[in-house]
Amino acid sequence: MQAAMSLGALNFALAGAREGFGPFLGVYLQQQGFDPAATGFAMGLAGAAGLLATTPLGALIDRIEAKRAALALAVCAIAAGAALLVATRSLWLIAAAQLVIGVADTAVAPLVAALTLGLVGQAAYGARVSRNEAFNHAGNAANAALSGLLGYGFGLSYVAIAILVMAVASCGVLLTIDRGEINHEAARGGEGDGGSTLKALLASRPLLILAGTVFAYQAANGAMLPFLAQARTAAGADPSLTTGVMTVVAQITMVGAALLAARIAAGRGHSGVLSLALALVVARGLLAAFGTSWWIVIPVQVLEGLAMGLGGVAIPALVAEIMEDTGHATAGLGGVMTAFGAGAAVSPLLAGLVAQYLGFAASFAALAVVAGTGLLLWIVGRRLLGGEHRPGHTGDPSAEPA
Repeated sequence: MQAAMSLGALNFALAGAREGFGPFLGVYLQQQGFDPAATGFAMGLAGAAGLLATTPLGALIDRIEAKRAALALAVCAIAAGAALLVATRSLWLIAAAQLVIGVADTAVAPLVAALTLGLVGQAAYGARVSRNEAFNHAGNAANAALSGLLGYGFGLSYVAIAILVMAVASCGVLLTIDRGEINHEAARGGEGDGGSTLKALLASRPLLILAGTVFAYQAANGAMLPFLAQARTAAGADPSLTTGVMTVVAQITMVGAALLAARIAAGRGHSGVLSLALALVVARGLLAAFGTSWWIVIPVQVLEGLAMGLGGVAIPALVAEIMEDTGHATAGLGGVMTAFGAGAAVSPLLAGLVAQYLGFAASFAALAVVAGTGLLLWIVGRRLLGGEHRPGHTGDPSAEPA
């Protein structure tokens, strides 16, 4: 019970700490006079840093036992990067801060996954991930509301205060987790055969297909919220209030979607959950292309909440299923999150360039096409696997005590 409470509180606090400026970064840079292409460049750097660091960090996490300390270090680095962002007007220093945030944020997801797997075990992992994500999105909603109020009342630079508060809270919650309760063998997906991490990842065709799908998922999804906020701001809306409302709507929806994911997975498996998430991203991109008023923006953000809530549960659960008994579970998640980071880096660059030359509506349509490509890869790729291992139907909500 103590572990469950600590994991819930940790995911709530981490949401605000790891989000950094998140959706507020685009409009913050816009206020500083940067054009859409420069904004996309700065935003994409965090994803690029994650692209390089995620897989090595995942492999490292499989081998270390100081997981709580590593997570605290990552959170503090994100807070330091946020402080640097608001202390400078130099694009190059902003870029440096984004690199620090990108590497630190990259470590958070595999560390939380490893802690969770080590505390609850494989059988209860899918259900626990669903609860983790619900707490995570509730924390994101609370952080977005606080950040929006701070930005609206005092200026967007004050968003850094919310990040610092949640970073301190995250470190405090980590102290409540008894390191003796963490099963480090379970955390890495068993002992495995002791072989090369890289070989284990490249030899798994289901994992490679999942990685390609996740790349398309995040390449399509990553830039939609900040660029939709920029489109509304360019039309005359208040940047802090607009971004805050949009983010809160999405995050509140994600709470319910994360809990719903476990129910869907019980019948359709986490594979089916991911398929549904991708279809929702396609619909979101097409609707966002016509998002000229709040009557369309709000439904677009509800679709984001559904897509991200479902995907956030499905992706780590699928990796754990695929990498079970390999001894490389966290490295596997690191590999998939490398693809996620690549998508995060490409998304604002693609959206920024298309928006600058063809307009915001065209950028959202282009992102919808990317999501559709990912959905096609996932459906066709799974069928081509034939008799190879496919992720099973796990994630029964009854697998873990409440």
